[in-house]
Amino acid sequence: MASPSQPAPDPLAEALRENQELRSSLAQMQADYHAAEEKVRQQMAAADSATEQLQQFLYAASHDLQEPLRAIITYAQLLDRQFVADPATQEFTTFILGGALRMRELLQQLLIYSRAGSAKHKKVVNLNVPLQMALLKLDPEIRSSGAHVVRESLPEAIANETEIMQLFEHILSNAIKFRSETPLQIRITAEQGTNDCTITVSDNGLGIDPRFCEQVLLPFKRLHGNGIPGSGLGLAICHKILRAHRGRIWLQSDGKVGTTVNFTLPA
Repeated sequence: MASPSQPAPDPLAEALRENQELRSSLAQMQADYHAAEEKVRQQMAAADSATEQLQQFLYAASHDLQEPLRAIITYAQLLDRQFVADPATQEFTTFILGGALRMRELLQQLLIYSRAGSAKHKKVVNLNVPLQMALLKLDPEIRSSGAHVVRESLPEAIANETEIMQLFEHILSNAIKFRSETPLQIRITAEQGTNDCTITVSDNGLGIDPRFCEQVLLPFKRLHGNGIPGSGLGLAICHKILRAHRGRIWLQSDGKVGTTVNFTLPA
């Protein structure tokens, strides 16, 4: 005997059921998204707090250590004057003073590093202005090194003018420090993009082994030993400033002649 035929499905009921399932799926996806968003927010807040605590520690440590260091320098200088006729004492005090002065420079750079990127006020800045400020500050070093600086007109960017001046200062100072016997040529150019601009500072100095072009952005990373003065924090400060500006920095070199420093800033 034939079974009775199944009733035809109600199209409206089927559509309502599918609609309800879609609504439930969407609600679950929204809940998952908000939970993930809250987790990211908490992690970012924790990271910001940890960064702030580290910056406070660096500031306090580098600031407080300068007081006993001043005493070391002062008494070493007094010994130097007191025993001017004693060659052995002169030699010892020279070592003490040299080490203390290098430590003072390092602590001063640590203070700058601890504050780098902390400026909150950003506005549309004509980048020619902070560049000119950096060039004026470095004018004695530029003259004594015989460096020739060629610069194009730079665009505007959203930035903190003082921190970008420090950025240019560290990049140009590095080019001067790591020059070769060939007369130093520094060229500053710019390329305007849709959402940002790229500034390029190239020189014909000593160059960097391409393997270390990323490592030199880390604090205290020095490639040329103590023969060239410096703290190893200049490019790390630049990196920190640009990270706070939502920009980036990278270096290019063939390891033989010259280094090119590129960085971006939001337009």
